[in-house]
Parts: sequence; C-alpha cells; structure tokens
Amino acid sequence: MSLSLLERTLSGLLEHRAPVRRHIDWARIERGLGTRLPSDFVELSEVYAPLIIDDFLALHMPVPGEEDEFVEGAKGIIDNLASLRDSDMSHGHVPFPEKGGLIPWGDSDEGDMFYWRTVGDSPDEWTVVVSGSWDDWPQFSVSLTGYLAGLISGTVPAEGLPQGWPGPDPKITTD
Repeated sequence: MSLSLLERTLSGLLEHRAPVRRHIDWARIERGLGTRLPSDFVELSEVYAPLIIDDFLALHMPVPGEEDEFVEGAKGIIDNLASLRDSDMSHGHVPFPEKGGLIPWGDSDEGDMFYWRTVGDSPDEWTVVVSGSWDDWPQFSVSLTGYLAGLISGTVPAEGLPQGWPGPDPKITTD
C-alpha cells in the first residue's frame, strides 16, 4: 500500500502534510532498533508529524532531532511485550528482535497496541498485529498504510477495536 491511497481514503489528512520533508535521521533509528522500518511508514513520517486518528489511534512517528527518544519509546514497549510473553500473556507473539518479533507503531486511548510482525525478507513485507484491550490479537496481512486505509474504507475489519470505530469521517489531529 502507499501513502497516496491513505491520503485519498482519509479525508482531512492532506491538510496536515508538511510543505517540505521533515528530514528524520533514519540511519540513527535503524542503528538504535537494529532494523530498517517499512518504506510506507518512512514516507508517512517524512511528510506528517505524529498523527492521531479520530481521537483514538496515535501513530508513533519519529520527530526530527528526537530519533533517540523514538527508539527508546519503541524499546520500552518491546520490553513490555517481553514481560507479557514471559507471563504467557502474548498469545504466542514475541518481541523483536526474535524471529517474527513485534515492533510497535501505534496505540489507542483504550490500551490497544498496534505492531508490525517482522516476517519476510524485507520490512515492506511486515504485517500488522493488534493487541486489543480485550486480550485479542488479530493479525492482518497488509502494510501499516494499507491497514489504516482499509479501516477507514471498511475493507479491513476493525477487529479488536471499539464498535463503530472508525467513524465515517475520522478527524485527524497532530500530536
């Protein structure tokens, strides 16, 4: 999926687009995490500040000059997932850098966590896993932007999320 599909699907997103690229130090993030991130996320992060969709889903996006904070935040969530796994509460999901491990990319105001599942030869093959606040862990074979566009258009089920979310015209705010 691409950023352009998300921009076509999510009305109001374009008004938050930066006029110039944000120049995030992706090499620093890659060194800190030990992996590249999917290209659709890189593209999204380069032209948008951290986003919140419909006062519910917050995307964890790096801010130029605060790349280390982005990495530390991701590592903290990965550590929490390791604790869940160690307590047999992750439904078989494992934290990155373990094979097929999860890396966070978002959360909700109700405690849901959104992850990439690191499967395949390239980050662009990673899929989406949602750790719902009701202890469900649905998986989706789409990219981050494909997942978001699909939620908005109704082609991806909102499994694990509150009934009726997202609404028909979700509002976009920046963090």
